[in-house]
Amino acid sequence: MTRLFASTAILALAAACSPATETPAPATETAPAEGVVLSYTDAFVMEPIGGRDMTMGGVTLSAMGGDVTLTSASSPAFGTIELHTMAMVDDKMTMRKVESFEIADGGELKLERGGNHMMMFDVSEDVVGGETVDITLNFDAGGKAQTLVIEANVRVVGE
Repeated sequence: MTRLFASTAILALAAACSPATETPAPATETAPAEGVVLSYTDAFVMEPIGGRDMTMGGVTLSAMGGDVTLTSASSPAFGTIELHTMAMVDDKMTMRKVESFEIADGGELKLERGGNHMMMFDVSEDVVGGETVDITLNFDAGGKAQTLVIEANVRVVGE
């Protein structure tokens, strides 16, 4: 009996001193069941110029684990956010609203000045240089809705 107790005590002590087993990180809204993982870098919004109530913003988005479609964006800091393209046509810069942007599995989408971007309308007074703004991006990931909340730095002209 003493032997059994001693063996049990040694096993319990060994278990207590062993490193804890790592538990997997919980799934987030950026990784739905089918495994599509969305990530971003360089999220920004330009401070509106001269009291205007519209501005633009950008971000670099990446998708791993499947193709996704960026379908819309929203934020409490803006009344409306539209997805736009920009191109030179007959030596004139033209901008137009689009319904979505595709991101292939393993690829990236750059929304930036002078190219594809987000246009923000009815800008809040809180959108000032040096601050940050949260923007919710909505995606279609293989027929399933997915969101990614990004934190965009508000930049002033010249940044």
